Amino acid sequence: MASIEDLKELIDLNDVAEKLDMKKHSGGKNGNAVYFSPSREEQNASLSVFAGGKGWKDHATGAKGSCIDLVIEAGRAANVHEAADWLHHEFNIPKDKMARVERSQEEWLAEQCLKRANDCTGYLFDERKILKEVIEYGISSKTLGYSDYTTSKPAGEKFHGGPAVAFICKDFASRRVNCLEYRYFDAALNGGVKNHCHGNKGPAFWSINHGNLKAAHTVVLVESPINALSVESAIHKCGELKGWTALAVMGASNLNEKNWSLLQGKRVVVAMDNDKPIEKGPKQGYCAGDLAAWAIHEILTGLNIVSHFADQSRWDELNDLNDILKEKGVETLRRAIKNFEPWLIPGLSGNGGDNKPATQGKPRLFLPEHDYAKYWQFRVKEDFTGFQKEVTDKEGESHLVNEDLCGFRVAALSRVKIQSANATMSGEKDNQPNVVFAGSVQSARHGNKLVRQVFTDEQLYNPEKWRSFGGAIYKPAQFSRMLNIMERATHIGGREALNFVGLAFKDGKPVLNEGPDCYFTEPEKQCPYHNLQFPSGPTSDAALVMNAYQKTFEQNAAMMALAWILGGHLKTYLGFWPHMVMQADKGAGKSTLIKRLERTTGFTMFSGQSLQTEFRLVTAVSHTSHPVGWEEISARRQDVIDKAVALLQETYQYTINRRGSEMTEFVLSAPVLLAGEDVPVKSLLGKVVRTELQHRGDMLSENLPVFPVREWLKFLAGVGRSRVMEIYNDCRDYCMIKCSSTVEDNGAARMLGNYAALATAWNLLCEFAGMPRNTGDFGTDLVRTMNQHILETSSDREPWVWIMEIILGEIDAGKYDRPFKFERNGDDVLLFVRTAHLMQYLSQTQSLRPKYDALPVKSDRVLKKQMEKAGVILPEFDDKERRIAGKRVAHMCGLSLKKLEEFGLSPVLPEEIPDHL
Repeated sequence: MASIEDLKELIDLNDVAEKLDMKKHSGGKNGNAVYFSPSREEQNASLSVFAGGKGWKDHATGAKGSCIDLVIEAGRAANVHEAADWLHHEFNIPKDKMARVERSQEEWLAEQCLKRANDCTGYLFDERKILKEVIEYGISSKTLGYSDYTTSKPAGEKFHGGPAVAFICKDFASRRVNCLEYRYFDAALNGGVKNHCHGNKGPAFWSINHGNLKAAHTVVLVESPINALSVESAIHKCGELKGWTALAVMGASNLNEKNWSLLQGKRVVVAMDNDKPIEKGPKQGYCAGDLAAWAIHEILTGLNIVSHFADQSRWDELNDLNDILKEKGVETLRRAIKNFEPWLIPGLSGNGGDNKPATQGKPRLFLPEHDYAKYWQFRVKEDFTGFQKEVTDKEGESHLVNEDLCGFRVAALSRVKIQSANATMSGEKDNQPNVVFAGSVQSARHGNKLVRQVFTDEQLYNPEKWRSFGGAIYKPAQFSRMLNIMERATHIGGREALNFVGLAFKDGKPVLNEGPDCYFTEPEKQCPYHNLQFPSGPTSDAALVMNAYQKTFEQNAAMMALAWILGGHLKTYLGFWPHMVMQADKGAGKSTLIKRLERTTGFTMFSGQSLQTEFRLVTAVSHTSHPVGWEEISARRQDVIDKAVALLQETYQYTINRRGSEMTEFVLSAPVLLAGEDVPVKSLLGKVVRTELQHRGDMLSENLPVFPVREWLKFLAGVGRSRVMEIYNDCRDYCMIKCSSTVEDNGAARMLGNYAALATAWNLLCEFAGMPRNTGDFGTDLVRTMNQHILETSSDREPWVWIMEIILGEIDAGKYDRPFKFERNGDDVLLFVRTAHLMQYLSQTQSLRPKYDALPVKSDRVLKKQMEKAGVILPEFDDKERRIAGKRVAHMCGLSLKKLEEFGLSPVLPEEIPDHL
C-alpha cells in the first residue's frame, strides 16, 4: 500500500481542493492559491494552498498540514487511515502497490514552466491588457507558466524559441498535463511563428481552472488561451457575468477529436476569431473562424447542447476578443460576448432588414431570392422567435413592427439518414435506409438543453407536433413560412445515424452509440434507453469495481451478473446473448444487489406491474443491447408470462417487429435479467444462464465508483468481431473439456455455448481492466455453475417432457378421456397412447388451451419423433393395436415407464395391471 508520505508526494493540494468542491477565491501572494474553508461558512476566503501544492494553512484558525489533514479538516474522514483510503479512491492509486506513474514529457515541461510562472505577468498585463488578478489566478491554478527556452537555430528563424507564455492544458478526467501551448512574446524572434504546441493538441482544451468550468452555467468558446484570459478579465470585472467562464479549443482544427460532453447542461457562446477570407485552396472565400464556429454548432446541436454565436457585426472588424479588450476595454468586451446573433439560421446573416455590414467571407449557405427576401424578417432570442412586419402608417411612411411568432427557438432542422436494423446488427451493406428530419428547439422550461423531435415528411408541417414538444405557436402561417426557409438548411447538422443504443455497426464498422445519438420517432416507446449516456470514468475504476463485486457474494455470484450485463454488448459480434436467471431466497440480498448493479452500469430493472401488456413488454426490450431486468415475472398472470416467454425467445438473437397503424419499428434485442425466487423459464433453458445468491460477503461500498461502461464499449469497438469470435471459440472448447456430462442434445450444447459467451465477456473484461484471468477463481465458479445447470435441467430441456407432464397429470386426475392402457412387460410397465390423441386433447381442452398455445411443438409427428429420439417409445411396441373398453384401438405407442422416470415423469399406476400378451 502507498505510504502516507507517498501520498503527500504524489498528490497536489489544488487537486484535492477541487475534489472536495472547495470554492476558490483568487491567487494569493507568492503564487499561493486562496480558498474558502471547507469546514465552515465564511464571507472572506481564509485558506491558502502554498505554491508547489504540498502544504496549506487556515489563517483564521491556524490549522495547517498536508493532503491528509485537509481531507480530515473537510470532514471527509475521521482519522488518518480513513483520509488515506479516501485519497487512494479519489486519485485511483492502488492500495496493493505503489503506482508511480512515469511523468510524461509534457508534465516535466509544465513543471519547468511553473518555476518562473510570474515572468509571464509583464507580457500579459502590458501587451495583452489581461487583469493582474486573472493572471495570478491562472498561475495559482497551475495553468499559466513561462518559458524562455531557445534552440540552436539563430534568432529570427523558425523554431528558435524565446520568451513565451506557457498555457498548460490538463485532461479533465485524470488532471494530468496533456498539452502545452507557447505564445511567444516576440514572434519575429521565432521566424514569425506566434505559437508552438507541445503534446497532443487534438483532444485538448485550455481552462484557467477546471473548477470554474464545472460550476459555470455559461461557457464562452474561443480559439486561443489569450482570448480565454480576455474573457476571464471581463468576468472578473463585471459582476453580471457571475457563473460565466471561458474555454479555449486550441485552434480551429481537430474539433472532432474533443470530448464535448463536458459542456452538457451549459449555455455555450461561440466566439471564434473574426478572420479575413481564405485566399487560396478548396476553402477559398470562407473565413476560418466561421468554418470552426459552424462545425462547433453542428457538434453541440447533435449533443443537445445550447449554443449561440456572438454577433461579430458589433466587433468593428477587430479580429478577436483580445483585440477588443486592448482597443475598446472590458466593458465593450462584455457587450461583445453578451450580444448574440439574431438570425434564424446561426451563422447566416439577414442583411436586408437593417443594413448591417455583410459577413466578410462566403455565407454558410445560399438562399433563393424569394426566401432571402423573407429571411431577414425572422429574429430569434435565446428561447423565443419573432418576426418583423413592415406596416404603413396614415402618413404613408413604412416602418417595422415586432410580432411574436412562437414561444421557442428552432435551433436546427436537419436531415438524418437512419441505417436499417439489419445493417446495424450485422455490419452488412445497408440496402434499406430511412430518411427523417430532426428538429431541435430551445424553450424556457428546458433551460440550457435542446429538446429534439423526429419528423417524417408527413409530420414536418404539422403544428400540433411542434407544439407537443416546443411550445406555443402564435402565428401558424408565418411559422410554416419559417419552416419552408429552414428546409433549405437541412444539410446543416445532417448526418447518418442508427437507432440502437450500445455497441453496433455503422457503415460496417463497430461503434459506440448512445441514446442522444439516436433518432426515434417515438423515443419513449421505442427504446428503454432512448436518453441514456453510459456511465463513464477512468479505466482504472474497472478493476476496483470488479474486485468489489467478486467479494460481495461467494462463488462470484454477483460478478457473474456484472459480467453478464457488460457482456451483453457482445451480441453485436456473437449474434446472440443469453438471458440471465437470478435466484435467491427471501432476504438474501437480491434487491440490494440489483439496485447496485443499476448504479454501477446504468441498466434498468422494470417492475412486474409495468409489464402487464404485450406492448409494454415489447417497449422494454427494443433497440438496445444494454440489458434490462424484469422483476418477479412469475407473479404475473399466465397470459402475461406466456407472452413474456415468447418475447424472450425472439430477443435471444434479434427480431424486427413493426406495430401500429404507422408501422413503427421495434428491434427486439435486449438481454433480460429475470429475478425472483421462481422464474418460469422451462421453455427457455437453452437460452439462459443463471446465478444463485447464497452466501453474502463484504457489502459494496457506498463510495464505489461506476463502471466505465463508455470506455468499455469503446474498447470492444476496437477489439473487432474476428478476435471476439476467436476468444469465444477458445472458451467454448474450454467449457466442453470441463463439462461434467456428455453434451448429447442440442439444448445442452446451446447451454454450454451460453456459458462460453459469459466466459468470453470475463476474458475481455480482464484485458480491459488489466487483471489476470484467474482473479478470484471466476472461471472455476463459472464452470461449476454451468455443470450444475446442465445436470439439473437434463430432464426439462425437451418439449415432449413438458407435454407428457401435463398428460400424466390429467391421467392421474381421471380427466384424460382419450384411449390409454397400462401393461406389464417384465419388470417394466408400458403406457399405450396415441401421440395424435395427446395433441388433440391439449388443443381441445379449454383449461389447457393457454398451455398448448405456449408450446413450441404443435404436431404429433414432431412429438413422436422427439420421444423416439429420447428412447421412451420402445421400437418393438410402436404402432400396435390394443383392446380398450371393448374397442380395438390401432396405431398406439408403448411408452416405457422406466425411461419416463429418468426424465422425472412418474404416473400413478392402477392396482391391477395386465401382463403383456
